[in-house]
Amino acid sequence: MIGERTFMGWPFLQEGSVVAVSDSLFKYEKMTVVPGTPAKVVSNPHAPQGLGHWKMKADCIEQIYSKRSGVITRTVDILLHVLPLKGLKRLESGAFVKDYEGPERETEHAVQMCLPEVASEDLRSLERDAPPLSEEFRDSSKIFILGEHTYGVAASVSATTEISLSVILGFFLAEMAENDQFKAVVQNRRSSHYFPSFKAAETVGISGRALGKITSSFMITMSDEQRTNVGLSLKFEAKALKVVDYSREEGRHWEYSERAIDLIRKYKVCWFLRALTLHQGFRVSHE
Repeated sequence: MIGERTFMGWPFLQEGSVVAVSDSLFKYEKMTVVPGTPAKVVSNPHAPQGLGHWKMKADCIEQIYSKRSGVITRTVDILLHVLPLKGLKRLESGAFVKDYEGPERETEHAVQMCLPEVASEDLRSLERDAPPLSEEFRDSSKIFILGEHTYGVAASVSATTEISLSVILGFFLAEMAENDQFKAVVQNRRSSHYFPSFKAAETVGISGRALGKITSSFMITMSDEQRTNVGLSLKFEAKALKVVDYSREEGRHWEYSERAIDLIRKYKVCWFLRALTLHQGFRVSHE
């Protein structure tokens, strides 16, 4: 029975895989004793405190069926330790196989309330081989490429064979040129020393909170009630996005380069901090 499937929780049956069987004294599990040999069933005695715990579980199952469902289970002498069926997972070959929950989701059921098979199984949980490529990727169907090259590019299926398919990639030349320019910037950037946010704030002469505000999006309301972003947008906290050569995120903290610190100095000397001090013509939005 160990290693086989079962349908647990009568009358509302759910499929699962039996990983162990236990009685009031032992728990029987299948394991490999000697490396390289087939696994065999091994009996492990319950710990002293586990004896009472097992009895309490068995009595609880019997009482629940009696009081909630009006079912007399008789004495529960054997429990099945079952991993519930989570669903189907797809292998690299394209086949669908059953996927069971992990050990942390293991449940115990009385053996007399479990069934080895049912008359009508859920068709959605049946394992099946990989469908033919011509059936899964029909001609002219739209897809996205998830391979190493051209990752995320939209494409259209042009032809299929038993083991491969031909696609027509769809992209704009302008986007390719922009990506090439960005790659060149990243590859040719000069190495720069980065400082943690508190050190950068100390260097510039402002508080850490002010640094965090002005290096991200910072909205103010002008005298004409128009909201304007006066932040430097060197970081995007929600999306964990950075600006190359200016900022980067290390763990849960942000760091700023020498170039970013120079920019913040110019920003400070400019109009913002002066206007913030004098409250001339705008107010800070606290949304």
